[in-house]
Amino acid sequence: MEHIGCSIGNRFYKLGEVAGIDKGQAPQEVAKENQQYRLVLQYEYIGSLLLGDKVLDRELKEFNEQLPMGYSARRESSYQGWGKQDNNQYFLIGLLVAIIFVTTSILFNSLKQPFAVIFIIPVSFIGIFLTFYWFKLNFDQGGFASFILLSGLTVNASIYILNDFNRIRKQKPLLSPVRAYLKAWNSKIVPIFLTIISTILGFTPFMIGTQKEGFWFPLAAGTIGGLIMSVIGIWILLPLLLTKRDTGVRRKNEKLK
Repeated sequence: MEHIGCSIGNRFYKLGEVAGIDKGQAPQEVAKENQQYRLVLQYEYIGSLLLGDKVLDRELKEFNEQLPMGYSARRESSYQGWGKQDNNQYFLIGLLVAIIFVTTSILFNSLKQPFAVIFIIPVSFIGIFLTFYWFKLNFDQGGFASFILLSGLTVNASIYILNDFNRIRKQKPLLSPVRAYLKAWNSKIVPIFLTIISTILGFTPFMIGTQKEGFWFPLAAGTIGGLIMSVIGIWILLPLLLTKRDTGVRRKNEKLK
């Protein structure tokens, strides 16, 4: 079999030049799962993880087209807890949101204002989804890590503005919520933008090059897309959540007076 020839492009290769065949101990019995016999095949691939996934998916598609009826071939993830059928790792995002809620509740001494901070997180996640969809990227550990990283970065920007907003409201209680938010925005938007721009520039080197690494490239792409979308969240959604709530409380107090 090592002398079997195959043509790749304009060159002709022997199987022994590109692969090796070894003898090994086979399992004594074939495993059975869901009333079907299962045989596991393993191989080693030298190269980037993203390219290896594309090669595996291509070979599986061609192999399934040649298999007779009743036979099928599918891939199993080599990373524990990262298969497409196992979504237990997303429980960590819920745990992170709970920690953010408790922390911001203590910081703002309120149970309502933390929701304004938390609602900005899904807006940044929209940027991740759009980035992976538009550029047809493979979602893996890097994509999930961008969720965790964006949760902290987005909350950080919202806390800056909200903390300054509360300070202005205490110092000038007669000032309207919209004016108070504009003052907080003008005083904090420069460091927020500098943080966002510096983070984007820091991840830009991972986006440059022909070899797209399986972890760093999705992490960089998801983080950059989420940061850009988070600007829309703190620019539009956050003032709507804060000023609408405070305006309603103010009108209620005026009626009581």
